[in-house]
Amino acid sequence: MSGIREYFGNIGQTLVSTARGMAVTWKHFAHEPAITVQYPRERLPVPPSYRGLHILEQQKCIDCRLCAKACPVDCIEIEAVHHGRLLEWQQFSIDYKKCIFCEFCIPPCPKDCIHMSSEYALATEHTDTMVEDLLTWTGLRANDRRELEAAAAKAAGQPPPAQPEGAQPGGPSAGKPSPMGTVVTSSAEAFGPAAPGGPPTGRDRQGAG
Repeated sequence: MSGIREYFGNIGQTLVSTARGMAVTWKHFAHEPAITVQYPRERLPVPPSYRGLHILEQQKCIDCRLCAKACPVDCIEIEAVHHGRLLEWQQFSIDYKKCIFCEFCIPPCPKDCIHMSSEYALATEHTDTMVEDLLTWTGLRANDRRELEAAAAKAAGQPPPAQPEGAQPGGPSAGKPSPMGTVVTSSAEAFGPAAPGGPPTGRDRQGAG
């Protein structure tokens, strides 16, 4: 008889503990807000110190390559031709198959032109797409080419070439644009709808749909 009582007593204790556990579960389920979001239409806030994908302010870069030298995994590749102080850009890429997001490439930069953003979406089925070119333009910008032509004409004792009508300081960018190299300055509130890593805007929702 004692064995039967013990057997049924264990069953009773199991049912009681299960009921208590389910009560706690339902209490939190009913009264606490959801901690998940409908990604990518929604995103959780990203801390200001988050180390995400890189952004290059190409117009500041002087091709000193200190960032590449500081990289512990050699994931930064830089190629540029120097024309005096002007640079003819060919490559500034980061291989995210190697990158460990250590941020060691940021402090050595004397021009503060490379940064780590709050963007973290890097999932892909094809590893060959994980090499990101951070350049906003390749080759020479229009104004740089005009400056070189003017310098060559001066050295040859010839008058400088005429400026194209409507030419703007800096000139249009040459070569292919790189989405990771585009720098956007925003005064948006941190973690607000327009801030990097914040909730998506209406335009983002349209793009996601």
